Amino acid sequence: MAKRLRPQSLRAQLIVFFMIISLVVLSAASYIIYTFMLNQIKDQNQRLLYQQFQQVDHNIHGLVGDVDRLSKLFLLDDQIQQMLLHLSDKSELEFLGYKNMLHAQIEKFISNYGYIHSIYLTTENQGAMGGSGDTTLVQSKEEWNRTFFGSEVFKRSVEAFPDMIIQGGLRKSYFNPYLTGDKDGTLFSMIRGVRAIYDPKTSATLIFNVDERYLASLYSADLDPSDGDMYIVDAQGNILSGSRPERIGTRSVFRPSEEQAADYGSIDDKAGNASYQLVYYKLQDAGWYAVKEIPLKLYSGQILAVQRILIAVFLCSILIMFAVSYFWLRKMIKPLRLLAGKMKDVSRGELGVTFDSVPDNELGIVVRRFNEMSLSIVDLLDKNNRMQEAKRELEIEALRYQINPHFLYNTLNMIRWMATMIKADNIVNTIVALGNILRPVFKSKDPMCSLRDELSYLENYIKIINMRFNNSIRFEIGVDEPVLDCRVPRFILQPLVENAIAAGRQEEDRAIYIAIAAETEGGELRIRVTDSGVGIEPERLNELNRLLDSGESQQASEGGGGIGLSNVNKRIRLYFGPQYGLRFEPREKGAEVVVRLPAGGA
Repeated sequence: MAKRLRPQSLRAQLIVFFMIISLVVLSAASYIIYTFMLNQIKDQNQRLLYQQFQQVDHNIHGLVGDVDRLSKLFLLDDQIQQMLLHLSDKSELEFLGYKNMLHAQIEKFISNYGYIHSIYLTTENQGAMGGSGDTTLVQSKEEWNRTFFGSEVFKRSVEAFPDMIIQGGLRKSYFNPYLTGDKDGTLFSMIRGVRAIYDPKTSATLIFNVDERYLASLYSADLDPSDGDMYIVDAQGNILSGSRPERIGTRSVFRPSEEQAADYGSIDDKAGNASYQLVYYKLQDAGWYAVKEIPLKLYSGQILAVQRILIAVFLCSILIMFAVSYFWLRKMIKPLRLLAGKMKDVSRGELGVTFDSVPDNELGIVVRRFNEMSLSIVDLLDKNNRMQEAKRELEIEALRYQINPHFLYNTLNMIRWMATMIKADNIVNTIVALGNILRPVFKSKDPMCSLRDELSYLENYIKIINMRFNNSIRFEIGVDEPVLDCRVPRFILQPLVENAIAAGRQEEDRAIYIAIAAETEGGELRIRVTDSGVGIEPERLNELNRLLDSGESQQASEGGGGIGLSNVNKRIRLYFGPQYGLRFEPREKGAEVVVRLPAGGA
């Protein structure tokens, strides 16, 4: 096969071209299928995450609702209401009892509700009061007033009254500067403005803090670290809570305020050599988003299975296409190989070879043309052989009548001197005319002569004939001077004149009139020979023209059109082709034959 599929062969080139096109198409199809499957896997995981996000949103919303309810319950305590009524009319020393009561209430709440990290009650004149179950606020009133009451958080809580706001990202050290290092951490603060039941204006701010670790446990408890990070971001993309604590306080590539994010969706991101799919979901509270970073390598197992299937399909397709293309192209190119073999046979001399079956396609056109060409070559060779055979027959016939010219000339001279001695001038003139007729026959071997010489030969011939018919033949030539130089085969007009004389003799006691005219038109020389004889019947004229056109031999008959005409016609067609020759033209009186030749030498 390696030898048969050499690179320069047409079949090998077609197979290579077909395979390249197939590879391109299959590669594009494989890429499209791979991309489609990857997107399908991503969409499937995205739908699963949507359910998970809904559960996370439900848990966080439930936590916020619980804290909201607890904060309201906390405010309904009678001792807390008494403290809110006397925030502004008690000195710091007199207020010490309320603080102790507040710490007792906070400790009770925290012990009953473990997800509450700390509770603080803030006023402008008393500062902040509260703490966790084991710590109390130690920050000075002045510092607290400076950091909190001028903050954006405080303004939002006042504007949202009586509703609660949620603030993420505050540190434990924000409330207690001594909580540093491992003791420090991130809190989620639920803040609301409060007042005594019968007080018309807000007099304090209540803060319930939830440890970020508790919030993270609501969505990351069952999360496998290798499955990617999950975290909560605010509108600016700041990470408020995350499955990995070290990412809290950093910024995510997903920033809802900049991207005008929808409530749910995904984006693709690349960090270093790792690619991620970020799926986000808008939570009900605080306008935050839950985000899950999924490394695309997690899809590798599913994608690898798809890749294996695609590779297997790809390789099988290549093998099938190679086999199909090989045998299909072998079948398609088989006529070309057979054609090459037939042409080789023709080059070795085996003529007439043809195809028995012809394919019904473009190659079939080539095969049909080869068959036509092969048969045409045989026809041309046969025609050429027939022409050569006809020429040989004419040459043999000419040799048969060839006479030694010296013997003939000596005999004619002897007869002429004998006639001169007895003063027989008519015999002398006849012998001279006969010598003029015979001289070109033996003088030149060129089969062609000028029309001038051919007409001169005819004039001598007419002189001799007139001796026979008592000068009853009138001979007229009407040829322009330039036409006289045209080249014509020798002795083609004498048989025509002889037939014209034979036709004219059919009427007794009448002079015979013969005219010869010649003209050139469109590169063709036309010589017309007319006589004053009885003419030719239309049926006989059509029969003569048919025989002349077909090249068939004729039998001598009355009225002209005998063997001499047939021989002249054959000679012309042999020399110049079948488009030239003799043809009779109809006339009311007499006969007219036209000789058509190429106008060479004019």
